[in-house]
Amino acid sequence: MGTCALCGTHFAAGPSRARYCSNACRQRAYRLRTAGTSTVVTELPAYADSFVGREGELAGLQSLLRKHRMLTLTGAAGVGKTRLAVELAGRVRRTEVRTVELGRLSGAGQVVQAFAEAVGTYRHAGAALLGTLLAELSGRRVLLLVDNCEHLVRECCDVVDALLARCPGVQVLATSREALRAIGEVVHPVRGLEAGAVRLFTERAGVSATEEHASAISALCARLDGIPLAVELAAKLSRSVPLDELAGRLDERLDLLADADAGARHRSLRAAIAWSHDLLTGQEEALFRRLALVPGGFGLDVAHVVHGGPVIALLAALQAKSLVVREDDGRFRMLESVRLYAEERLREHDEHAVIAERIVDWLCGMGEPGVTSSILAPEQVGVQHQEYDNARYAFARLVAPHDERRLMLATILLRVCLDRGHFTEAGAVLMQVLDQSAADARYRVLALEYASLLAGHEERHDEAVKYATEAVDTAQAGRQELVLCRLFRTLAGAYDGLGDLPNTAWALRRSIEHGVRNGNDVGVALSSQNLGWVQLVLGDVDTAEELVGAALPVLRTRARPDVAAAAVHTSGCIALERGDLATAGARFAESTRMSAASPRAVLESVEGGALVAVLSGRCERGVRLLAACRQMRATWAVPLEPWWRRKLLAAQDVARESLSRAAFTRAEHAGRAMDVRHAVDTALDEETERDAVLSDRQRVVVDLVAQGRTNAQIAATLGISHRTVESHVHNVKTALNLATRAQLTAWAHAH
Repeated sequence: MGTCALCGTHFAAGPSRARYCSNACRQRAYRLRTAGTSTVVTELPAYADSFVGREGELAGLQSLLRKHRMLTLTGAAGVGKTRLAVELAGRVRRTEVRTVELGRLSGAGQVVQAFAEAVGTYRHAGAALLGTLLAELSGRRVLLLVDNCEHLVRECCDVVDALLARCPGVQVLATSREALRAIGEVVHPVRGLEAGAVRLFTERAGVSATEEHASAISALCARLDGIPLAVELAAKLSRSVPLDELAGRLDERLDLLADADAGARHRSLRAAIAWSHDLLTGQEEALFRRLALVPGGFGLDVAHVVHGGPVIALLAALQAKSLVVREDDGRFRMLESVRLYAEERLREHDEHAVIAERIVDWLCGMGEPGVTSSILAPEQVGVQHQEYDNARYAFARLVAPHDERRLMLATILLRVCLDRGHFTEAGAVLMQVLDQSAADARYRVLALEYASLLAGHEERHDEAVKYATEAVDTAQAGRQELVLCRLFRTLAGAYDGLGDLPNTAWALRRSIEHGVRNGNDVGVALSSQNLGWVQLVLGDVDTAEELVGAALPVLRTRARPDVAAAAVHTSGCIALERGDLATAGARFAESTRMSAASPRAVLESVEGGALVAVLSGRCERGVRLLAACRQMRATWAVPLEPWWRRKLLAAQDVARESLSRAAFTRAEHAGRAMDVRHAVDTALDEETERDAVLSDRQRVVVDLVAQGRTNAQIAATLGISHRTVESHVHNVKTALNLATRAQLTAWAHAH
């Protein structure tokens, strides 16, 4: 028995009358629906809990829905597509809303029937149901929320295309893990929650986000990629499992996060992902499971290695089905929950060991230039940074402790850790490999080299010399001639830390000898520039100029920007020693621009600009820059070389004598408030004046701020960059001791 949706009469429901007891009731219902806004019908799933987060996203989607007739929300399993679509549809006004649920359908022939049932259309004898559906909706204004289309994409697309072509009042809002590719379709990818994930967790768990719990909950949500389904299941579990224990068991999340009361596809995280996995072809499924062992993301090259064959079409299919996502940098990655599911499938197919071997061999090949070259090319360093997370995973999980390749993986980690300033992590890696590797292991020289660099950073200079000497001896014993240029340079750095300049110069000359013997122009240039610095410190300016002058052309064209910047900085110091402030200032500005992307590396260049500023009479500017760099060196634990320290202290004394106590204190205070970006901008801003009195350009900027112009508008008006305007505004506020833009506007009106 059924109940008529209009008059309430009970009737024997059949395929020809799904919602109404008679044709008369059906026609009457149609007239009521189209008579005015008071009879708008809204049929949406009801939820007992509140909708959390995505406020900004909803506003943007409302705008899209007003402009387009076909909008599809796509995304991974459990990301909240349906809930978002229901919330969006519920905000539609003066339009009938009907829900077409496709998730329970198993056959293509059922799609048109589902659409027809949702809008109250019945089959006429001798007429195709699609034709009847189109005739029914041709005069109606209705939004169809078509939910869970991914397993019937082609059939759903056919119906939607027909509706949009023949029924001008019909609008479609679809949810799918794959775009429908319908005519006029606008696709909106739905991603995991960010800040909203913590709110969702606390609300579903029924706890308050105390400061004690907030960081733990935030970390847990981040590990769950902010996926609402996973967050909600974890929140429910947290009522009986302590947060720290729950966080510690997230590698078991596919077994852990389940709810027997939920619908079939969302009963567990595993079931939600399995729904997408089961729609893959055999080749797509093979690539999917093999990508499980690259948790740090991957490009096409890595995917090809992992799969053992062409991957472009397969990867595009996985992306279309929301099983991999593409990041802004062009690389792909799996959400962690999806990756863990893929790893289960990999073990089921007994492929884990084979794929692990492929990945480890590829990573070791990526690190091989470390034992065959005196200096890595910028692109080689970039790849190591890019694959750091994959190397860390392989180091921890894919190779045995005594496998020599683990030592190579460790050297990749060490290189990146030292570049990024992660010294504690680098020390932990070294402790795991140095004592476990054989004395004649091929990759041991690299680990010893990084041990020396780390010891030098931590001012354990005797140990730095010991490790570097052992690295040189090991390489010579193993006839690893190609890396001796670099290893002697590392040994020179260790001696320099001890203040042993004669041995520093000796090691650099040995480095140059090996570099010349092996035809390594870049290595020779780098060691020559370092030797030039030593000669400068020893007072031999002419030899320093000869060495650095020969090295600069090679380093400018073939070395990494931060490496070349060091040589340009040395050239500036040589000009400074000769009293050529104009050349010194130009060199320091050039090195600042070259190393601006490396906060630690740029400090010396900015300090060089500060020296020139003080010596040329712009003392307040120089004091600000010196104070800024001193503050950052203390924060980042970046030591000063003794010779350079003496130069900076002497400049500071000159400035103190030249400025009033109040002006010096004001400049110091302003410098300590700078971050590295503003310090760089100030060092490169030739219009920064010596006093708090503003330059002509700064006064123009202040006038435009007072007129209510934004930084972008000011930049367009003056024909300068947005960052330059931002630097001007920051420097003016600092000089005038103002905190806000409103205060700056008030100051402008008063002056």
